[in-house]
Amino acid sequence: MSHLLFVYGTLKRGFANHAGYLGEAEFLDLAVTCEPFPLVLNGPRYSPVLVDAQGQGLKVQGELFRVDAPTLDELDRLERVNDRDGYRRRRLAIADPHGQVQAAWSYLKPPSWVEDVRSEPMAVYDDRRYRPRPDA
Repeated sequence: MSHLLFVYGTLKRGFANHAGYLGEAEFLDLAVTCEPFPLVLNGPRYSPVLVDAQGQGLKVQGELFRVDAPTLDELDRLERVNDRDGYRRRRLAIADPHGQVQAAWSYLKPPSWVEDVRSEPMAVYDDRRYRPRPDA
């Protein structure tokens, strides 16, 4: 079974985690969230975080991929889904450049878990200061 996945940070093409996790995935198109969300850099590793605070921030630009279930499971491990400091995977309404709206999985954190914000909210992640976890 395949799934749509919206990525906005280090999983985008050309960024640190893309080749290792989505290098074989099918890139579909550029995309943008239909609703605004805060996208910020968080912590000393400058991790891009989409904060689960719909209606705040900006509409976030990213990329839409088609992935299989094993890839989604691997991404859940990368993003530490269900860990206290991890992300939560949820479906978001995403629009492609032609205005077609689809539901796609993405990774977000609750606002109370984003404690060391190091940027203003942004629409596009293009920062290169990210440092991977030593255990990743």
